[in-house]
Amino acid sequence: MSQEEQQHLRQLFDRYYAGSATPAEEEELMRYVRAGHDDGAIEAAMKRNWLETPDEATLFDSAQRENMLGSILASARERKRWHVGIWVRYAAAAAMLALVAGLWIMRKSASERPVAVASVQTGDVAPGGNKALLTLADGQGIELDRVGSGLVARQGNTEITKQDDGLVVYNHRSSAAAAAGFNKVSTPRGGQYKIQLPDGSKVWLNASSSIRFPSVFSGNERPVEITGEAYFEVTKDPSRPFRVRFNGSVVQVLGTSFNVMAYAEERVSKTTLVEGSVSVRNGQGQAMLRPGQQAALLPGGRIETAFKPVEEAVAWKEGMFYFKNAGVKEVMRQLSRWYDVEVTYRGEVPVRQFTGRVSRHVNLSEIVGMLRYAGVNCSLEGGTVVVEP
Repeated sequence: MSQEEQQHLRQLFDRYYAGSATPAEEEELMRYVRAGHDDGAIEAAMKRNWLETPDEATLFDSAQRENMLGSILASARERKRWHVGIWVRYAAAAAMLALVAGLWIMRKSASERPVAVASVQTGDVAPGGNKALLTLADGQGIELDRVGSGLVARQGNTEITKQDDGLVVYNHRSSAAAAAGFNKVSTPRGGQYKIQLPDGSKVWLNASSSIRFPSVFSGNERPVEITGEAYFEVTKDPSRPFRVRFNGSVVQVLGTSFNVMAYAEERVSKTTLVEGSVSVRNGQGQAMLRPGQQAALLPGGRIETAFKPVEEAVAWKEGMFYFKNAGVKEVMRQLSRWYDVEVTYRGEVPVRQFTGRVSRHVNLSEIVGMLRYAGVNCSLEGGTVVVEP
């Protein structure tokens, strides 16, 4: 291969890895891989992109990435001695591990690039989706993912409608004072949903979460209660503060964007401010947050504040898992909620920490395979993730 051809191959590989290659460029690169004549140049490009990725953007540190790539390439070279066709398949598999087209490192958020969901094989588990139950003030339950667009229900002068994109909207049709009955929207494990409250504020619910709110905000405040995790974009109304109650704490805002994570199984509840300002208070104290700050409600009630990457807190809303020095059990709790699976530990829990982003749109087997490469002995057995020493 000439120097110009090698340079062209490197450019194709770099564009593919960055997720900016055109379909024609992708096909041209795959022709190089399938031909099997330029393995050295392809291997060099793989090493450059895979090993030089910044640690904070990956799930593996530099030593882990080098060991993983070395194992794959060594395996490929061994098989190359026996049959060229096998080497081609292994080269393609190794490339997919290092490239954006694979599902190991997501260099862009799901909102920037469409993600194709693979078909579910026998024994595999598909990712969660838009699923929620609306419980009206009279106790009637409506499965929001099963009703079509248009009018969903009517409560007094409030109409509840579902838009074509799935957003559920509360519209109060009268300026007259009205008695407010409390509604509740809850997502199951493996579910998420987005709703617009009677004041125009928008709420995204993560899996295994709920929000309880009045069908019309008629008083001098806008009270809601949540469990699990929710992201808020609150409509400004200086005369009526918006209050979110969870785990004995209250977040008060006038108009802002923030995330609250308050799962019962998590040791710490966290409120992360994206923009605006909020106060977080409980029986032990109060904290005022600035954009980029996070308030952690620790066991015992103490509130601790620190600046944290906002994208870490809201990645789930954008279709991503974002891990930052996360242990095995923390990773498994997130997988359990999103894929609606149980996790069983047989023996001592492996000591590993993960940092990086992975799409929430992939089947569970993809992430289980990723964890195995990272040194966690886990497997998918009949809808249960089993973790062993």
